[in-house]
Amino acid sequence: MDGRAGTPGKPKRPRRDSRTARTLIVLAGLPLVALGFVLFVGTFEEHGGYRTAPVCGTPAPGPYTDCLLLESGQVTRKWVSSSVDDGTSYFLNIAHGAGSAQKYEVDESLYRHVEAGTAVDLKIWKDTVVRIAHDGHEVSTLTLSWHVWLGLAEAALLIAVGTVVTAYGLPGRNPEFWNSSPVLIMGTALVTSMGAVFLTLVQWPFPVTLGLAVSAWLIATLTVRYQHTSFS
Repeated sequence: MDGRAGTPGKPKRPRRDSRTARTLIVLAGLPLVALGFVLFVGTFEEHGGYRTAPVCGTPAPGPYTDCLLLESGQVTRKWVSSSVDDGTSYFLNIAHGAGSAQKYEVDESLYRHVEAGTAVDLKIWKDTVVRIAHDGHEVSTLTLSWHVWLGLAEAALLIAVGTVVTAYGLPGRNPEFWNSSPVLIMGTALVTSMGAVFLTLVQWPFPVTLGLAVSAWLIATLTVRYQHTSFS
């Protein structure tokens, strides 16, 4: 007898392995988030690219750069539409160039400062009137096209999936991912889509927009992580 009660067990694996695994999980989610932000930035610039486009007739960065056309238009008609569901909306018919008059929705301030026959200043980008101005009052006429909606939806989905992967880990053998992540992905994608649409429509300066988007993502990541631990 050597006095030993039995064979000692194997030494515990250091916790460094769990930290390494966690780092790998984060690195697996972040590329999806980064790709989502790239798509969002591209869509944001596509929708509001007129703000940085050179004015037609001035030196442009390259031969294929879209330019901003400054043109004069004339109000041919104005009217108000009211409903219980939509409230009060203000519309102008404006003619410019050789084309027929087109309908535009404007705000109350511009509406009250023009009459039929009033000349207005137009900014035209990619054959679309994007701004109407008169006597210091200016409004945007941009709406979200289908490819802008699609780009924002793709960006929101990538960001949502990347955020949940960062919080839960990779799927595979993780049952919590399959049980809880679909709900969180849908919720995160919905909230992200709403925020992306809002930031694209208001068209704040790009640094402000990107700063708000990143801050919102950090808050969303902490929220999803909290939900993950509460479900565990």
